Amino acid sequence: MPARTSLSLPEDVRKRLQVLEKDADGISDEDCVKEKVKLLQDFLHADAQDQLSNLEAKMKSSEISMDGYLSKVKALLCHELRVQNGSHGGDVEMNGNTNGSAANGTSPTDEGTMDAQDADAVKSPPASKSKGGRKSKSDSEPKKSPGSRVTRTSASGKQPTILSMFSKVQKRKSDEVNGEAMNGEATNGQVEKKDEAAAEEEEEETREEKRLKVEPDDKPAAEDCSEKMKPVAAPKTPPPKCPDCRQYLDDSDLKLFQGDPDNALDEPEMLTDERLSLFDSNEDGFENYEELPQHKITNFCVYDKHGHLCPFDSGLIEKNVELYFSCAVKPIYDDNPCMDGGVPAKKLGPINAWWITGFDGGEKALIGFTTAFADYILMDPSDEYAHIFAVMQEKIYMSKMVVEFLQKNPDVSYEDLLNKIETTVPPAGLNFNRFTEDTLLRHAQFVVEQVESYDEAGDSDEQPIIVTPCMRDLIKLAGVTLGKRRAARRQAIRHPTKIEKDSKGGPTRATTTKLVYQIFDTFFSDQIDQNEKDGGVKRQRCGVCEVCQAPDCGNCTACKDMIKFGGSGRSKQACQKRRCPNLAVKEAEDDETIIEEEELLPVLKAPPKKVSKAKTKKQSHGKLTWVGDSVKTVGKKQYYTTVRLDNEVLEVGDCVSVSSNEPTVPLYLARITSLWEDNQGKWFHAHWFCRGTETVLGESSDPLELFLVEDCEDMQLSYIEGKVNVMYKAPSDNWFMEGGMVDDIKDCKYKFCASCVRVEEREEMATPRVFEPVEEEDHDSKAIFALACLKGETFRVGDSVYLPPDAFNFSVKAASPVKRSHRKEDVDEELYPEYYRKHSDYIKGSNLDAPEPFRVGRIKEIFCPRRSSGKTDMSEVKLRLYKFYRPENTHKGAKAGYHTDINMLYWSDEEVTVSMADVLGRCRVEYGEDLNENVQDYSSGGPDRFYFLEAYNAKSKSFEDPPNHARSAVKKGKGKGKGKGKGKSSMAQEPQDQEPEAPKVPKLRTLDVFSGCGGLSEGFHQAGIAESLWAIEMWDPAAQAFRLNNPGTTVFTEDCNVLLKLVMSGEKTNSLGQKLPQKGDVEMLCGGPPCQGFSGMNRFNSRTYSKFKNSLVVSYLSYCDYYRPKFFLLENVRNFVSFKSSMVLKLTLRCLVRMGYQCTFGVLQAGQYGVAQTRRRAIILAAAPGEKLPRYPEPLHVFAPRACSLSVVVDDRKYFSNVTRGNGGVYRTITVRDTMSDLPEIRNGASGLEISYNGEPQSWFQRQIRGTQYQPILKDHICKDLSALVAARMRHIPLAPGSDWRDLPNIEVRLKDGTTTKKLRYTHPDKKNGRSSSGALRGVCTCSAGKPCDPADRQFNTLIPWCLPHTGNRHNHWAGLYGRLEWDGFFSTTVTNPEPMGKQGRVLHPEQHRVVSVRECARSQGFPDTYRFFGNILDKHRQVGNAVPPPLSKAIGLEIKKCVLQRIKEENENTKDKDNGTQVKTEKMEVSNQ
Repeated sequence: MPARTSLSLPEDVRKRLQVLEKDADGISDEDCVKEKVKLLQDFLHADAQDQLSNLEAKMKSSEISMDGYLSKVKALLCHELRVQNGSHGGDVEMNGNTNGSAANGTSPTDEGTMDAQDADAVKSPPASKSKGGRKSKSDSEPKKSPGSRVTRTSASGKQPTILSMFSKVQKRKSDEVNGEAMNGEATNGQVEKKDEAAAEEEEEETREEKRLKVEPDDKPAAEDCSEKMKPVAAPKTPPPKCPDCRQYLDDSDLKLFQGDPDNALDEPEMLTDERLSLFDSNEDGFENYEELPQHKITNFCVYDKHGHLCPFDSGLIEKNVELYFSCAVKPIYDDNPCMDGGVPAKKLGPINAWWITGFDGGEKALIGFTTAFADYILMDPSDEYAHIFAVMQEKIYMSKMVVEFLQKNPDVSYEDLLNKIETTVPPAGLNFNRFTEDTLLRHAQFVVEQVESYDEAGDSDEQPIIVTPCMRDLIKLAGVTLGKRRAARRQAIRHPTKIEKDSKGGPTRATTTKLVYQIFDTFFSDQIDQNEKDGGVKRQRCGVCEVCQAPDCGNCTACKDMIKFGGSGRSKQACQKRRCPNLAVKEAEDDETIIEEEELLPVLKAPPKKVSKAKTKKQSHGKLTWVGDSVKTVGKKQYYTTVRLDNEVLEVGDCVSVSSNEPTVPLYLARITSLWEDNQGKWFHAHWFCRGTETVLGESSDPLELFLVEDCEDMQLSYIEGKVNVMYKAPSDNWFMEGGMVDDIKDCKYKFCASCVRVEEREEMATPRVFEPVEEEDHDSKAIFALACLKGETFRVGDSVYLPPDAFNFSVKAASPVKRSHRKEDVDEELYPEYYRKHSDYIKGSNLDAPEPFRVGRIKEIFCPRRSSGKTDMSEVKLRLYKFYRPENTHKGAKAGYHTDINMLYWSDEEVTVSMADVLGRCRVEYGEDLNENVQDYSSGGPDRFYFLEAYNAKSKSFEDPPNHARSAVKKGKGKGKGKGKGKSSMAQEPQDQEPEAPKVPKLRTLDVFSGCGGLSEGFHQAGIAESLWAIEMWDPAAQAFRLNNPGTTVFTEDCNVLLKLVMSGEKTNSLGQKLPQKGDVEMLCGGPPCQGFSGMNRFNSRTYSKFKNSLVVSYLSYCDYYRPKFFLLENVRNFVSFKSSMVLKLTLRCLVRMGYQCTFGVLQAGQYGVAQTRRRAIILAAAPGEKLPRYPEPLHVFAPRACSLSVVVDDRKYFSNVTRGNGGVYRTITVRDTMSDLPEIRNGASGLEISYNGEPQSWFQRQIRGTQYQPILKDHICKDLSALVAARMRHIPLAPGSDWRDLPNIEVRLKDGTTTKKLRYTHPDKKNGRSSSGALRGVCTCSAGKPCDPADRQFNTLIPWCLPHTGNRHNHWAGLYGRLEWDGFFSTTVTNPEPMGKQGRVLHPEQHRVVSVRECARSQGFPDTYRFFGNILDKHRQVGNAVPPPLSKAIGLEIKKCVLQRIKEENENTKDKDNGTQVKTEKMEVSNQ
């Protein structure tokens, strides 16, 4: 022993021991002990070495635990050191005791240090893009900047130097056991072990708790223990996971590291190999080297300390899990991935960080590891690790692709991104061959983190990609946790060069006319290209902040001086409470001059006033005297034309102001329509004006503009404040070329109120009235009449009418619809674990709640009942009707309605008496055999035309020939007595009586802006109102489609702003020589500015490019202002009317009103006009002065009530369109069966552009959509080719109505590509949904229990997509995704790319295992089968999804046609009157036109 003690330890060993004994160098207790053993092994006594060998053997054979092994080894080492060196032994003993106390965990000091460093790591900022990653040298040697490398978190913050490791390597035994050799090089702290032990303990407690919870429910207490444990078998408890790599131990995909070759070197020894060293092996070279050496590695694999091959990018390194890698190391300049020339290395690491430096050549990323000794750039993985590394390459390349795609296309939808991903071919050399949606969702967390990193490092003026509509949908669907990326994890994609923006394809600024510019300046100031620098109106408010959104207070000195509050208006100051702080700074910087308040066009939120609100007025107590004598006396009223108020003379027709009792309310303004005096005093009749602030325009209106409304009342003259000057701006004769001029019109009649007249007319029209009594048919109980009037229409005996569905019932009881019952107790929850989420009987897209269409009856008799006194009660008009049966009302049911024409009826001799007030309108019903034209031509003549060929006998349930009185409608003559004439002669005259020969309506020369493939124009063509001479569409495939279907149209494939600028500058042609429309050429302007900024599907639009998209509305209005067409139509998504607090709607209407247009707005449901699709669209209609403003078309088809909420709320006021039928309709709803049941069966990925129909049309809709022209070839019946996994999911969606992803079984399925899916594992409790009936867990992630998400819980390649149950609780269970259409239901809004997990996931065919085809989508939009689309399949889907349904635009076109026809008739009548020398009274017309 003394001899041994004389031997001293080498200096390097002594220093390393001191480091380990002082602070353990930040490594775990186990690694610290193992490193001490390796350092001292050559210097120990023989018996000590034998004891160590015995302890190691017992530990490996599990005779002693790891903790026992460590404590005994520490005691042995302390004893040996104490014997050898007494002076050093005290210190060693003390440190040995410290190590012993730390065996069961980390000391509080260490733990605190760890937490503090962890917190600092989280708070530290990310690396910026400007610094970039590793810049390539001239010799292709990547070099990483110091700021881009992040080391592992450690307790001490220190790392062993490479020199200390060199010295100990020289002492290392060559036969050291692999697996323990490099444990001393770990740099993670003791907290790692403590956390792992605590996690294992917590997991074990959780399992036990689950067992205890399940046991009492599953088996009686009397049963034995084995019986109790049966229900909580494998599926009900979490399967075992590796505590380090978090992989399931029973997973067949779990692979083990196969070991190193015999000649493999440890890391420090490998780094000194002459084939890798950059120096002359002198220590000075290493000391002077500022950064770690860099090498390349090939044939690598990564594993944890248990030998499990695992990915290095799943967050394990960030959690301080020790990962090692073995490989062949090559010099940095060697680009050959083969193993030749490489140095075999074993168990390098642990890995402190991994990073991505960019893309070499733009395709493959340079990925690297950092250990305590060097940086390593990865080349090729080993065969056993290739499949894991392929996933890494996949996610990195996908992140690059997503960033670049969204950087150039920020407004694309989620479906557009899927299109990009699925059509991108991976670069050569990567270990994968296709991208799918499952790929995107699998890597969603990583992709989003890379996007966050990219945004953080970007310039301040760049649009953040994270806020784009596409990313928001991805985050929601995949359940991504934002802000999760830590500063310690800076593996963001650092591009060697920044992604260049596509400057050529970018948008231009909006080209505007001066009028539109002034109005929109406050809202789109950053986007509008001002043509005249000094011509714009200066802004005093930003229009966005809370101050700007408030109304004028009415109390401050500035408000009291305003004209609208009764002041002089001299101060020209803004309300003191509405001085914008944002603009104040800008105005100070620009040194601009404040202009008068009256010239401002403020963008403000309207106060919650209502026009109909009772006016509280204040008397002025002025002196009143009549001027002149009374002009007429009616009863006790003496009418005058002039009165004097103090020193002011007021006449009939003058406009006056009336003060309000409330000082904050502006003056009321009215026109005097009559003056009189009676016993109660002096009076006037006030026809009120409405300020723009009290209309839908709100504070965006012109402060000096008034509107004449139907609101009037009698008032005492003492309430008049004074006379005001109100001018009527009449359009000039040259309005279409110049704009408006000022003119003054005054009504000088002593008594006339247009408001009163219109109210009386409306009341009179709503009251049924009878005429032409028939004396020959006199009865004691009733009086018979030949004619009745209601709502401006006349009705005679023999006419047919519409009635509400509850007006009468049929003798045949309709079969009640079968509702799907959800009996969850009958469902095997082990096989269908997500079915429990289907808690509602409501099926989206179902027509079960759709109302019945109107009843149809023929008038047999018009009468009024007689009172007991014998007098006729003219207030109660009755109709005696014959009932008409629709095919679905017969005993054959809905099937009969499906196969027959929707306008075919059956005669019935059943009679019913109804009130005339219930009549909804008149229709025309003819006997088919009496028609002078075929049924198809007759039916196409208008929407209210029906025919019948047979009579229906409800008692015998038979169809018979109609009786004679049905075939020849009896017409009552105009005089007293019965009319003459029966049979065909009378029927031939009936159309002439009802529809006199109308003048031919000329087609309007039309410009279609943002035309797309032409859906809007197609409907106008079908209505016969438009001749599309010009169209503008920037997207080439859609423009080509428009050309294919409209060969005579000039289609401009250019930016609309560029074209407008050319025209405004006087150009006649564009750069391609196409002739541009000039002022006066365009009679109708129609279009739908791109809706990406407004649509609920892509609602987020806070950045520059989205504002540009929205500002295309400005460009479109400028087209209207320049061309001044007779009719104007703007179509957009439903959210257009509410976007930005309805400000875009208000400013659009404000522009049209300022131009002089009559305008209205409303929301229409396309499903009510003949398509099997819910599609609500905002429609703004405008008509030039002198034209009739079109009304919105009445619904033709009934539709699901849930989809027919069409009112618009603006500033707390609800607005309705002129539609009176509500959700009623004259025809039944069109269903999916109507739409596409005749199309031939195709498979997933069908690509035949032209195929045969293989059958005749089965429904009315199919006959109409195929057209009269014989077309044996069906075009574009093609569908997307979805991945093997998605195809398998579709195959397992049941065919029952309402089926979606929640009906998927949790099974393993072999895919068509040869791979096999996995079963979805439910491993966590679900706080919201509890457990299944069998006690199984329902959570797939830790977040279901209220904890943060764990990336290790993600599962992929499962039949049930993991992301849907993961986020289903907060997204309505993702109802409808992977949903099948219902044959008797309707489509969701047709989108630009049908995806089972897209915004509209109900895109699966009702019976076939595929998504809907292009032609099926086109039919859902109402496009004829002859309509052609252009481009690839996704181009065609996009053209269809962006289009306006032609049936909807046809209905609007027919309303415009009515207006044109009415104006032509009035012009003809005026011409006839002038020819006869008759003077037409115009006073009434003047007032009504105002």
